[in-house]
Amino acid sequence: MMKLILSTLLLSTSVFAANDMIMTAVTPNEQAKNFTLESPSGATISLSDYSGKYVLVNFWAHWCSPCIKEFPDMQKLYDESDKTQFEIIAIHAGPYNSEAAQFVKHFGISFPIVSDPDTSLKGWDIPVLPMSYLVDPEGNVVYKAMGPREWNVEDIQPLISN
Repeated sequence: MMKLILSTLLLSTSVFAANDMIMTAVTPNEQAKNFTLESPSGATISLSDYSGKYVLVNFWAHWCSPCIKEFPDMQKLYDESDKTQFEIIAIHAGPYNSEAAQFVKHFGISFPIVSDPDTSLKGWDIPVLPMSYLVDPEGNVVYKAMGPREWNVEDIQPLISN
């Protein structure tokens, strides 16, 4: 019985350790599906607006505790990154409501936030929240990350260096 418990502990530790990888490569690369969504201010934002840059597309929700966990790191990454080559777009799953607005205000989020009110984005595989994709300057999905990450410039920089 003790062997079973130890084996289970070892396996679960391995699974969590694998989750700490910043992102996994998507092969073959696939064209990211463009979207045009509305920001809380009413402006429309499209993925194609950022053609020529790497874009981290993050799917989140205000009720998602793992999303809450990663947002401070994501904001720090945004603050420290070169905006001429890298951008973050966070897509709120569902209508953007007062709870989502409080979440964004609480964390001082300054990167673009948009809402997918009917959660109908087609072409994006979103099995969990948070779910993140790195899109290259040509519009190809090159990396993905399921679940929360400790986002930092040191880990992202090698992924966006030409």
